[in-house]
Amino acid sequence: MYAKGMASRQISETIEDIYGFETSEGFISDITNKSLPQIEEWQNRPLDEVYPTIFIYAIHYSVRDNGVIKKLAAYVILGINVEGKKEVLTIQGEIMKVLNIGFPY
Repeated sequence: MYAKGMASRQISETIEDIYGFETSEGFISDITNKSLPQIEEWQNRPLDEVYPTIFIYAIHYSVRDNGVIKKLAAYVILGINVEGKKEVLTIQGEIMKVLNIGFPY
């Protein structure tokens, strides 16, 4: 959410709306400052040209959106590279829209 331009206060309010618990702006800032470099590195990493095997998983969540509980899904795309190693290629889905998170792949 921070990467999409939301202020710490807005993130705190959104978390309370969706999950029903309070977080301080300082807590959000601490997490954001520690997490962003790793997230940006992951988002900008080079992908292999070929993944012989791809799996698509759906993780289902219940979230509160404007006071209404919704069942949403996040899709995790997992690739197995030519060396046989598993890699999370992307995470996409409705939950990402609610949280205002997007991944480039």
